[in-house]
Amino acid sequence: MLKVYFPHAKIAATAFVMCLAVLCLAGKSFSEPPAAAPAADTMNGYSMAQFRDFEKNWHLVTTRFRKDTGEMRITYANDIAWAALQKHSADYPDGAVFAKIGLMTQDDPAFTSSAVPSGARRYQFMVRDHKKHAETRGWGYAIFTPAGKPTYKKEDQDVQSLACSACHDLVSDRGYVFSQPMILAVAKEGDVMPAAPAPALQVSFTTDDGATLPQAAQKNLPANTAKVRRVHGPFEKHVFPGTMGEIRPTLIKEAITARLPAVLADDASALFAIAYINPDKAECTAAGGKKGVSVITVSTAGQGTDNNHMIKKMEYCEAGY
Repeated sequence: MLKVYFPHAKIAATAFVMCLAVLCLAGKSFSEPPAAAPAADTMNGYSMAQFRDFEKNWHLVTTRFRKDTGEMRITYANDIAWAALQKHSADYPDGAVFAKIGLMTQDDPAFTSSAVPSGARRYQFMVRDHKKHAETRGWGYAIFTPAGKPTYKKEDQDVQSLACSACHDLVSDRGYVFSQPMILAVAKEGDVMPAAPAPALQVSFTTDDGATLPQAAQKNLPANTAKVRRVHGPFEKHVFPGTMGEIRPTLIKEAITARLPAVLADDASALFAIAYINPDKAECTAAGGKKGVSVITVSTAGQGTDNNHMIKKMEYCEAGY
């Protein structure tokens, strides 16, 4: 059960971007590149033209579903990346590339309990080149609109790449690659499906004074908050607007577990995300009639100007706690 409140009359929906991707057609190398794209149509030197028809020629790796945005994501790998995946290797050689399509979803009018794809939202690419992308763990990131335009301005692309890299640090043991081949084999009676491996690096929290947070974050804490659980580590070092949506489920879990507000805040940009148990009604009824915990989240939305960001407030009913 989800209720959404918009304290401001106009608010731009944040399009979170987590970074996976690609760069040459399956079975082909960079020795036969397409015509160079205008610099305005590139990110990290890559353009959509270089990835044409990857969904027809590459290996399907897995699918994911973003619960908070209702977005379906489909990941592909070229031959080099696929070979490393099949060997369960975390050592991806140069030339390994991944691609991910972010798809909007909608209810199937003929079967409304099902969500079906309703058009591409973005294309995300992740290219292995140790020398070119040494600053971001040897992976280059490029993200485009369905029209083939970069989703970020040239002057913002380095910051976004660092944010992507910080997120992928969570799976350093997998070569900084989140997507793993999905299991499609038919299970035999008595078989137990293997559990997904836990990330090598978890998001870390410390208990801090609420007064140490940026003023914008402090103003959105519950009244009389003294202590908070604050994120430290990779997510704190390189944040951008999309990070606020990506970290939200982790903040919700921490707020419920610690019984304190959980916060990610950037002192420089005034970007923040907060989750806390609803002080007015801690209990709620979740889907299926299950007992749940009511959680409020408050976060910055959109780019904003002069650190004056729009604010998005939401209420969730979390079952299973």
